Amino acid sequence: MHISSLLESDPDVHPVQWERLHSDVLTATILDHLNEETVIGLDTLICLMPQYTWNQIFHTVDQLARCNKIVLRRHRFEYMLFSTHFVA
Repeated sequence: MHISSLLESDPDVHPVQWERLHSDVLTATILDHLNEETVIGLDTLICLMPQYTWNQIFHTVDQLARCNKIVLRRHRFEYMLFSTHFVA
């Protein structure tokens, strides 16, 4: 499914379904940024996505890390996101 089709709202969409679609778009956007950069800081990611709150982004990053779709590591005082394709 293309991201633009997820962004189009349907007046008959239940609020829970709308929240799920919104979450799917956020997840896809985070993965797209990570696929482009391979490694990205959480603070940088937040700056790249001002339409979302810090909590929304961190929650989604946490879920992606728990599902092993990304690797989340702390480097000193900054959290870094790594693509699972990144070879360290």
